[in-house]
Formats: sequence, structure tokens, C-alpha cells
Amino acid sequence: MPVHTRFLNSIMELFTQIRFALFCAMICLVGCATEKFDPSQAPEFLVKEDYGLFYLIGPAQERGPDASLRHGERVKMLRREFGYSYVTIADGRSGYIANEALAPAPAPKPIETASPFRKRSARVGAPLSPESSPLEIEPLPEPVDVIHPISEMDSSADAKPDFRY
Repeated sequence: MPVHTRFLNSIMELFTQIRFALFCAMICLVGCATEKFDPSQAPEFLVKEDYGLFYLIGPAQERGPDASLRHGERVKMLRREFGYSYVTIADGRSGYIANEALAPAPAPKPIETASPFRKRSARVGAPLSPESSPLEIEPLPEPVDVIHPISEMDSSADAKPDFRY
């Protein structure tokens, strides 16, 4: 068999092996599918590193990270990918952060609204009458502003400070 025929056969065999290796790699990457979330129902996560690096375009961008997120900052995960997740931060920007920098966030505590009323507490040992139940609501008293007389003010506080230039 001529030399050039053996050389072409070895190249064709090498090309076939490379195609097979690429095919196997593609099959492996199919198993690394992304997980997408509805933006209104997106789960919240906390940054668990001191400074989680945040990338607008992606972790392979040339200019480096666009921001660093502080420990405990909440983010909404829009898409979980292999290695990095696409998130939205508090100021509304969306970008990528490493999966290792995130931890599931506990449910936020409900915000209590201030009420100008308080429940009337029954005195201990006092009999309850039908017209005064413990669930009655009474308005809170108006705050009283205490005005301090000018004589009590420190006159040295009004003095003009000396500056050196």
C-alpha cells in the first residue's frame, strides 16, 4: 500500500475519533439544561459570599465584573445555568452571578403597619362589663412636644467656630 494512502487513512481515522468525541461531549452537555423561572414568581436567594461578583453580560466578559454584591443581599433568580445563574438585583439590573455565591433565602417577614389605635387592655382582677369588652379600640393619645426654654440652651453651641486656612 502506498505511503500517501496510509497517511490519508490515518487522518480519516483521527477525524472520525474527533467527531465521536464531539458527539459524546454534546450528549453530556444536553444533561446540563437550564432551569427558567417566571420573573413574577422567581425564587429569592441570598448572596453568601462577602463580595459576590456580578456580571451584566456574562462571566467571560472582557472588562471584569460590573458590581460586587454584599453578603446577605437578596436577588431573584430568573434562570439557573451550569456554573452561573441569571439574576435580578434590587436596583433592577439583570446579570450573572456564580451559583456557589448563592443560598436559598428564607421567606421575608411580613411588614407590620403602624396603627393609630391600640387595644384596650383589661385590668387584672377588674370585672368585665358587657359595654367594655377587651376587644374595644381606643385612640392613642396625641404626642406632647416638650419645648425647652432658651435659658437652658448652651450659649457656646451658637458661637462661631474658629477656622484655620
